[in-house]
Amino acid sequence: MISSTLFKHHVVLHVKPKSLPRIYIDGCYDLFHWGHANVFRQACELFNFNCVLVVGICEDSYMKAHNKNPVLTNEERILSVMSCQFVDEIVDGIDTWNLTVDLINELKIDFIFHGVVNSFDISNGKNCYQEIINTGRLKFLERTDCVSTLDFIKRMKNEINKRDLKEVNKHVIDDSLIQTFSLFKKERNENDSVVFIDGCFDMLHVGHYELFRIAKDMGKHLIVGIYDDEIVKQLKGKHFPIMNLKERTLNVLACKYVDEVIQKVPYVVSSQFLDEHNISVVVHGKVLNGVGRECYKQAIEKGIYKEKDSGKTVTSEDLFRRVTQE
Repeated sequence: MISSTLFKHHVVLHVKPKSLPRIYIDGCYDLFHWGHANVFRQACELFNFNCVLVVGICEDSYMKAHNKNPVLTNEERILSVMSCQFVDEIVDGIDTWNLTVDLINELKIDFIFHGVVNSFDISNGKNCYQEIINTGRLKFLERTDCVSTLDFIKRMKNEINKRDLKEVNKHVIDDSLIQTFSLFKKERNENDSVVFIDGCFDMLHVGHYELFRIAKDMGKHLIVGIYDDEIVKQLKGKHFPIMNLKERTLNVLACKYVDEVIQKVPYVVSSQFLDEHNISVVVHGKVLNGVGRECYKQAIEKGIYKEKDSGKTVTSEDLFRRVTQE
């Protein structure tokens, strides 16, 4: 980990050949979601994924100075980005409204990518990317409609018509995008020990990512099962899920610890399901007063059920409260 006067920390997650082009994207990455990951994918795809993706993460203080009060803490946003399969390096402590050539040169960046949007520093009315534009290294990517942190916050506040949202998602997400996210997953070998974890995974957060990391360390191949929208609604209430099944699938597939996703898994994990997928270990997060443990009776009887504490206090309900009670 390296520090500098231009950023707080520079962490290399994947060491790649120095001959590869280095590309840079920065942002706030609050409530990190599949839309963010898809921008990373789009940029890397332009180089056939033969590149080094460096992601800059904006500091809380800079966000607040531009009237953006983050839902997540600095640490939560950093850990979320670091969990993404497309990210090779991260730098934090960045002011995304004041990206300088000095920073780009220090990081040895060849190209900078940004979504197509007017980027002005509201304090002086100038284009905050003008210095970068002048270098000829700035490239633009199309943004995904109705997929932004603000859109998800509106959903959590119930400010978006659910019928309109369904229509948007029909056009935004198709099976080919899910297949594209799946291309980067390690195929299961015959002798791999398979770990299984299931849940709603609505609005992924650092607790989920850390639990995935712990689960992956318990075997060779991590399968994540995702409940369908109706089960989530029954478990969480009528305003849930915030993200539909396809969106939740993309979120989970974007995580580097996950090898495979199974959609619409049954709420009760049967012996037949365990045998069909050759599951060696079933992992679940910390359980309070045994609530939810009854769904894993067959795994418990087989002696393969393990409860693990992610070490993180944040929950999906906690994020919902942060947004709706602000």
